[in-house]
Amino acid sequence: MVASAPAPSLLDAFRRHERRLAALWLAFTLLLTLVAVLKPVRMRVLARVQVAVDWWDHRWERRLAEGEALVAAGRYAQAAPYLARLDATFPARHARYGRDKEREVLLALLARSYEALGHKTLAMHTWLGLSKFDSLNYRNHVAYAHAAERLRGGWAEAPEARDGYAHALRILPSHLPSLRGYLKFFLDRGEFLTVRQAYQTYLDAFLLEEFSLSAGDTSVTVLVLVDGNPHDIEVAIPRPAGWRGDLVIASPTYPLAIEAGSVVPAVGVGVAAVRTERPIELASVRAEHMVQSGPGWVPTDSTGTLHIPVVTDGQGMARVRLRVRAFKLMDAKLWGAVVQSYRNLLDGPGLADATSRTAPFGTATASDSAFDRLGWSHGGRYVPSNR
Repeated sequence: MVASAPAPSLLDAFRRHERRLAALWLAFTLLLTLVAVLKPVRMRVLARVQVAVDWWDHRWERRLAEGEALVAAGRYAQAAPYLARLDATFPARHARYGRDKEREVLLALLARSYEALGHKTLAMHTWLGLSKFDSLNYRNHVAYAHAAERLRGGWAEAPEARDGYAHALRILPSHLPSLRGYLKFFLDRGEFLTVRQAYQTYLDAFLLEEFSLSAGDTSVTVLVLVDGNPHDIEVAIPRPAGWRGDLVIASPTYPLAIEAGSVVPAVGVGVAAVRTERPIELASVRAEHMVQSGPGWVPTDSTGTLHIPVVTDGQGMARVRLRVRAFKLMDAKLWGAVVQSYRNLLDGPGLADATSRTAPFGTATASDSAFDRLGWSHGGRYVPSNR
């Protein structure tokens, strides 16, 4: 019996090609030397390396863009498996970096594709995964709630929708669309006590908003607590003696009301005089791009302003003191349902307090459009749900 020849080892292969390997090593070393020493060569090589690295690094974005194109074209049968493979190839389970945030786009596209194909369970699972991916993004919970309304709702609102809106409100307590969806769940069941408690929580939620005050060529920004209660503010807006004009308060988003105001005269150098505050006549307040609703003025677009005529005397004006109310967003239909809940509970004092703190927009579209005018409300890349 003839013994088989032993398999060649790596050492034998190295010895057989020793000269070739040595020549390759020398060539590689020479190339590195040229790259390091000769600037023109170094710059060209490094530029090409950078291009290659960028190409490889952005392969995720390129593939995601292909998935977006498939969904935009309505080719859901191709988009769903393609996006599912992309989800498995580039796993990320928590929002940590900028690239990971793009998974929100991927998951939203995948969920929309499953919905279009009628895969309700897969769609809800994907929307849930979106809400868990970045649990601090209120929009992810709202998208999940909207999906639950579409896919799990029937003769009554789905509990998943209620939970999604509740999560969104814990993150952003002043988000009216989430409050609207949350209250609808309990209104349909006649649970008026929960409706009243939720609305009171909404009114009391801490929210500061910047309002711009200007007089002539001077403009300042003040922070006002938006809760429907009166708050006193004092602003330094110096105006010379005999100045006549409007104190303009811009309110592009939230309803506003002015309850009282006064002008503090300036101190004259070397002039001994008693400074007496003079009240501002509020009866002649003029609104532009705002309509009166309840106790306040509601902006109709981003240019809403209140104009308060001011006339200074011989001492001029140093500061202005105002008592203002800023109201949270609300629409007339939802407010009507909340009012009925207070009445069903025979809570007259609570209704009176809530009424004094509410200035509703005419429609839900108008109130939600006001929220959309906030610059921070929809930053970043995002793909909306099918709603």
